Amino acid sequence: MIIECIPNNIVQSNVYIAAQNGEGVVIDCGCTVERLMRVVEKHALEIKYIILTHGHFDHIYYMDPVREKTGAKVCIHELEADYLTDPKLNGVALFPVKGATSFKPADILLKDGDTLECGGLSYKIIHTPGHTKGGICIQLENNLFTGDTLFKGTIGRTDFPGGSVRDIKKSITEKLYNLPDDTTVYPGHGDATTIGYEKRHNPYFRIR
Repeated sequence: MIIECIPNNIVQSNVYIAAQNGEGVVIDCGCTVERLMRVVEKHALEIKYIILTHGHFDHIYYMDPVREKTGAKVCIHELEADYLTDPKLNGVALFPVKGATSFKPADILLKDGDTLECGGLSYKIIHTPGHTKGGICIQLENNLFTGDTLFKGTIGRTDFPGGSVRDIKKSITEKLYNLPDDTTVYPGHGDATTIGYEKRHNPYFRIR
């Protein structure tokens, strides 16, 4: 299995490529096509899916050109679908950035518990509202891609449209913290961590 992180210095977000047997997925899409394709070509991959953890611009910014380049299907939670086409929800209207100002709709709308199969791997969708109403985490064996729900030592903001402190607390304590402690967490910003480390040390939701 391949898991590779492509950090984006412009919008400070992480893009991940996960793959096996020559087929892969892109998780979030905040880096340029050129940077992403260098990794794709290095591993000789066919990208089947672009899975978006949520619809904020720093995670979807290069979604359309990457989709066009790879032919991959864009996937997002059904409650998050309108974020792609609404600049007030995705943040482009609030934080103007040079380049794309609108995005095309997703190809596949996801629900909690859905599974995407690619390259012999199963990507399980976990609905984790709180940062946004349709935010998701993606479980891949003993790995978890958490978007802006859970970071090393902190959690996602809840003051954007669709955010909720109550919801993010439930998502983390009732869903993510029930996963094995040695689950590796790959967040949408910053360094990787583990579920066990966050349960012991995260000041927001620490479980001794």
